[in-house]
Amino acid sequence: MRKRRRERDAAWRLPTETEINVFDSLDERCAVEHFLGKTREQAQALFREDFFRHNEYLMFMGPVAFRYYVRAAVDYLLGAGEDLGPAEAWSFCSLIAFRLDTGADEVAPVASVVREGLLGVLERVDVDGDDARPYGDLAARCRALLARLGG
Repeated sequence: MRKRRRERDAAWRLPTETEINVFDSLDERCAVEHFLGKTREQAQALFREDFFRHNEYLMFMGPVAFRYYVRAAVDYLLGAGEDLGPAEAWSFCSLIAFRLDTGADEVAPVASVVREGLLGVLERVDVDGDDARPYGDLAARCRALLARLGG
């Protein structure tokens, strides 16, 4: 019960440096440089600036920080409108697949947020168009990830 309460409370406050940088890897140190002290709104601006770079930082930051900042990535995806293309969709799917492969239990608390992002990709991106071909079957990939999330 206490662990769930701590996880729930952590989802509403800015992650600390040690919650972003758990293993002191280079990727985590870079994530600290870009995300430490940033609100979700400020993080969303980072995704608008360079989605690919900041999405990659989400891949390697600690689970508490991931759960906090993934909402900003999803908000960016849902608000990107016509600017959202298959490359961003593929990148987000790769992030989610990696996080599920390396710690599905760490993604579970934000499964509804991740699900919302994947459904948004399916609605907003031409996953079957010519621009999507280099990324394989994006629709199938999104659906497979949704199934892994239980949705």
